[in-house]
Amino acid sequence: MQSDKISPPGNSDELDSLIGKSLGQFRIVERIGSGGMATVFKAYQPTLDRYVAIKVLPAYHAQDPVFVKRFVQEARSVAKLAHPNIVQIHDFGPGEDDFTFIVMEYVDGGTLKDRLNTALPVPEAVDYVVQAAEGLNCAHLNGIVHRDVKPANMLLRKDRHLLLSDFGIAKILEGSMQLTHVGTGIGTPQYMSPEQGTGQAVDRRSDLYSLGIVLFHCLTGRVPFAADNPLSITIKHVNEPLPVAMLTAEGVPVPIIQVVQKMTEKKASDRYQSAEEVIDALTSALVASHLSMPRLYRASISPVAPPAETRPRSSKDTPYVDVPYSNPPGQSDPSSFGYDDKVTCFRCGALNVRSRRYCMSCGEELSNRRSARDMYLVNGRPVLARLTLQSGPLKGRSYRFHQDMTTIGRTNGNDFILSGRSVSRRHARLWFADGKWYLEDVGSSNGTLVNGARILQPTALNDGDVINFGDEIVVFGVTYGA
Repeated sequence: MQSDKISPPGNSDELDSLIGKSLGQFRIVERIGSGGMATVFKAYQPTLDRYVAIKVLPAYHAQDPVFVKRFVQEARSVAKLAHPNIVQIHDFGPGEDDFTFIVMEYVDGGTLKDRLNTALPVPEAVDYVVQAAEGLNCAHLNGIVHRDVKPANMLLRKDRHLLLSDFGIAKILEGSMQLTHVGTGIGTPQYMSPEQGTGQAVDRRSDLYSLGIVLFHCLTGRVPFAADNPLSITIKHVNEPLPVAMLTAEGVPVPIIQVVQKMTEKKASDRYQSAEEVIDALTSALVASHLSMPRLYRASISPVAPPAETRPRSSKDTPYVDVPYSNPPGQSDPSSFGYDDKVTCFRCGALNVRSRRYCMSCGEELSNRRSARDMYLVNGRPVLARLTLQSGPLKGRSYRFHQDMTTIGRTNGNDFILSGRSVSRRHARLWFADGKWYLEDVGSSNGTLVNGARILQPTALNDGDVINFGDEIVVFGVTYGA
């Protein structure tokens, strides 16, 4: 019987020959990507019944003791990063067969690069960049600089959730190669900062420059500087001003353009100094432009029974889709709509002009499409959640929630916004499953507490539980729909 042990990868034919063979407990299924630094395979892990992505670096690196040492050090550091916008690393190591590999979470929605055949709508572009900035902020706070921020390293789930990948690989390679000439730094010239392209020391502000170029690409469908060779591109990054006219031609609002310009200043000291500043600037620019990040709603082709598991269903089971608002002719729901030209918001009870799409008080979609997810009934009535605020300017107000997943955080783009400064931009999520309501913290800075105890995993809620989102105090209650 022919051995299924992997040989060191070489040319394209040899790479294809790896399919069907095993790397330890992982069986290679197919090649899903390749680049100058590595080849990526989809693999199956039978012990946990899941698919993973395996990034295999060129065989000659395993022969370099400097590379191997740096690889292990850096991979361990990156593997410790736990954030919703960073791809999780499951395993890594120099292999027994003269190659080096990283086993990562498998993401099935492609990359941001795949979506950039044309310019994206401003809210969608900003949403992607804010998510990337959230991941970078976590890395930077842990002393890790990405060094190769680009659309190809931004993976997308089918619900448009973005995850950054390839942290630290550029640093590992730089440490084992002699890079002495302008334009020869490890990275991608179209997105590299002036200091990185000229071989100078880089820090987190270099990542923010690259992220600014990514935002420019998203807004225009093109990178700002292009040429026939890496050196010429690097020189343009160093000397030429950002072609703002390209942004203007796409109708990008001035406040957004101003943020892109500051992100891509030639001198690092003139840029935003942290990813957190970038997030604040972009969310403020959206508000100033009278725009909001796209809201994503759960939708299923046909009604299904409530899931038995205690975590939210994956996007594979219940995909997220954008749902444009429209009132179906002759189908106004008397329990949701008021008389004449007014409509009552399901979530907060405020009256709104019927022609509006979102509630002017709490931002909930007035069409109340989420009610389709209320499948679990008691005495014929759907079980709903109610959050009553006990602190802040909205103290005493109550809000109702349907049985789909609700994201809670401080900034635009969340389903429910708590504006207190102690609340993280993406703080927690609330959902219903198997007859119970659950709450999970999603890596917030100040934590989520239930009855004074910080939660570290999905936690079932009981009527009357006191919840702290940072310093914001909320009382959870169970209520019922009509």
